[in-house]
Amino acid sequence: MLFLVLFLTWQALHFFGLEFPTLYDYWLFAYLAVLAVAFCFLVLDKQKAANLGFKKPKAWKKCAIIGFVLAVAYILYLYGLGSFIFSTGPIQVVQHGILSLPYNVLFALTVGLVEETSFRGYILRNLGKVYSDRKAIAYSSILFGLYHLSLILALYSTTSALETFAYWTLVVVAAFVIGLFLGYFYMKTERTIIGTWTYHSSSIFLESIVPYGLATSWLSAHLFSTTAYIVILLPLLMLLKGKGWLVDTRKSNKPSSL
Repeated sequence: MLFLVLFLTWQALHFFGLEFPTLYDYWLFAYLAVLAVAFCFLVLDKQKAANLGFKKPKAWKKCAIIGFVLAVAYILYLYGLGSFIFSTGPIQVVQHGILSLPYNVLFALTVGLVEETSFRGYILRNLGKVYSDRKAIAYSSILFGLYHLSLILALYSTTSALETFAYWTLVVVAAFVIGLFLGYFYMKTERTIIGTWTYHSSSIFLESIVPYGLATSWLSAHLFSTTAYIVILLPLLMLLKGKGWLVDTRKSNKPSSL
């Protein structure tokens, strides 16, 4: 139900954005609107903050540090390796620029709060009560992928049907892979969103202040950024789990060190 509420909210907001394309800071406004909708839903469902992943285990600082380090690794991969692969385009300042730090911080925190609270703290947690961890992560990741699909933008697209289908398919697949990474991270850090929220918001903020864009198509950009999760971030999380830095709460009911 929460997924349907958020999905339909986004469809309406995308239509609103098409009708008023000059509206300043549309994306921040949109995510604040989604945050308000999600908050109302969770209040009506009588959810407590702890239930949504706002827990403070003994190792909460390590969760946050791991999330931030992984975000830095993602940005270094994206722009470090990407600058060699896609180095033919002109240097350009990103939207809002590196001087708009308050906006970048607020936007990053808002996006991370909306998506981590909704998809990891609520949807994944509840799926985990019915299914195994693997199935719960997979199912929540499918919903996370579909959440990023805009039927409105697809219908109003000016590109060919094949190009539009390819683009949105890749968007959904990319979000699905990211969902697998964040779901595994959530499950293995005592089911708290501290680590995933730190990673999610840090990666968005760091990417927003990089003063150039990669000279590539949107299709190539989504494909390239997704490889970071497949070849670096997911394997790195599994390595940390093997080294005992990540904790599965099924094996311990008490907060413990990562």
